[in-house]
Amino acid sequence: MSRHIEITVKTAPLWSEHVSHLLIDKLGCTGTLMEKSLVKGYLPCVREPDLSVLGEWEVSTKIIKDEEWAHNWKKYWHPQKIGQKIVICPSWEKYTPQNGETIISLDPGSAFGTGTHPTTRLCIRAIEQAMPQLSGETSMADVGTGSGILAISGAKLGFEKVTGVDKDPSVIPVAAENALKNGVSDKCGFFAGSASDIGGKYDLVVSNILAEVIIDMTGDLKKLLKPDGMLILSGITDSKIPHVESALNKADLRVFDISGEEKWAAIKAGL
Repeated sequence: MSRHIEITVKTAPLWSEHVSHLLIDKLGCTGTLMEKSLVKGYLPCVREPDLSVLGEWEVSTKIIKDEEWAHNWKKYWHPQKIGQKIVICPSWEKYTPQNGETIISLDPGSAFGTGTHPTTRLCIRAIEQAMPQLSGETSMADVGTGSGILAISGAKLGFEKVTGVDKDPSVIPVAAENALKNGVSDKCGFFAGSASDIGGKYDLVVSNILAEVIIDMTGDLKKLLKPDGMLILSGITDSKIPHVESALNKADLRVFDISGEEKWAAIKAGL
């Protein structure tokens, strides 16, 4: 019977996303869970993890069976409605859509890709708000696509052409599979790369990464916009808003809306 190591990190909620990325990118965890001040990562029992990458945070570990791991996912992840239409639903849950709701079915992975993080919710709401302002055959680019949740949301909300890219090649098959499960694989295309690798112009460009990364690639994001296109940027803490605004201004991009949730922000900008 196979087993996993459950790594529990105690941290402030503001740092939960960063810790989740460390657990996945540095330690090789196959999934994470966020619950209040704790982030839990799950690592197959094939080697002893190097916990030094987690710095000074309080860390504990324990061995669990695969069945317990699966139960943990189901215990903490349930259907949740985001905005007016989108409902993120784990594949094992039954949910009947009501009043025009649109279901996105996902299996658990990084919590950053399941809609449980504020930045994901902020982006989905912003995509939903942007859609009525557009007309014709609409297009969207998702830079840092991860599980594909934002790309899939865009396709479900009506975008005809959606391109998702991520620097991590391992997430591309996951995003493609999620698009297939949700019946939008004909609208979504995914490949490994960054903003500079995308061709064409888009009505909407979304990037939910980190403020520092967004600042570095502001010029590349601008090149993807149609003349009346919109940028939706998140992964930005409140303290980083001025820095991102400054980068956008230097690139001659106009900020016209900032929304927030739990010390995180989403910025809308355009030409």
